[in-house]
Amino acid sequence: MSPFRVLMLAIASGLAMAALASGAVGAQGMDAFGVAAEPGAPGEPDELRAWQLVRAKKLVEAREAGAEIIAERPESALGHFVLAHAYHYGEANFPRALHHAERAIELFEQEHGEFPPATVSLWHRRMLFEVAQAHADLDHYRDQLAWFDRFDELYDPDTAAARAWPLMKLRRFDAARRAAGEGLETGQDYQVEIALNALCAIEFEAGDDDASYAACRRALQHAKASPGGANAVDLTNFAEAARAAFRLDEAERTLL
Repeated sequence: MSPFRVLMLAIASGLAMAALASGAVGAQGMDAFGVAAEPGAPGEPDELRAWQLVRAKKLVEAREAGAEIIAERPESALGHFVLAHAYHYGEANFPRALHHAERAIELFEQEHGEFPPATVSLWHRRMLFEVAQAHADLDHYRDQLAWFDRFDELYDPDTAAARAWPLMKLRRFDAARRAAGEGLETGQDYQVEIALNALCAIEFEAGDDDASYAACRRALQHAKASPGGANAVDLTNFAEAARAAFRLDEAERTLL
């Protein structure tokens, strides 16, 4: 698989994580970087300030703030959760991110149970997804799917298209196609985007160049029709699929 093809679905899967973990579907919205507690995500003032730094992508400062919280209160689930994000997305230190994410959800469930009330459920759904994504970045795809199962038991919408990538990496191509199909059936923009990109990658990985070409073409057409339009990754992936299908003129025109 080409580096571009990997990048394509990784970006799309990241969108799924953001949308589902934030509760963008089915949960109340968030104030832009506000320190005030969100519905379903209360916390101590220092914890909320640290989370604000995560959301503002000030991840070095977030790591420092999380470390201060843990030094003072080692049992702070949110302190560990902030550190998980800082190590994961700020330093690409996936083992440490996983350690803190698992510690965060362990402490959180000790306090609130495995089926937490709505008053704190936004933190829980975020933690479930962070553990899943940390496993994914360590190539622990079976573990990622197991955490997706936990999420689907508790929250809506289901992970659906986000499951396509780990299933593909496990070479369970039929199951990956079904996951992408479930994403398409939702009609939700981010699920459709992920599903179409997933099908492009799945067919390429499965060795069906013609099916990959058709899927990547559909993904590119969808991207062009979206508000943001097609980006370089969309164009490059389609060009890659066209090249693999020996449609060299089309591949060249796409990149001009």
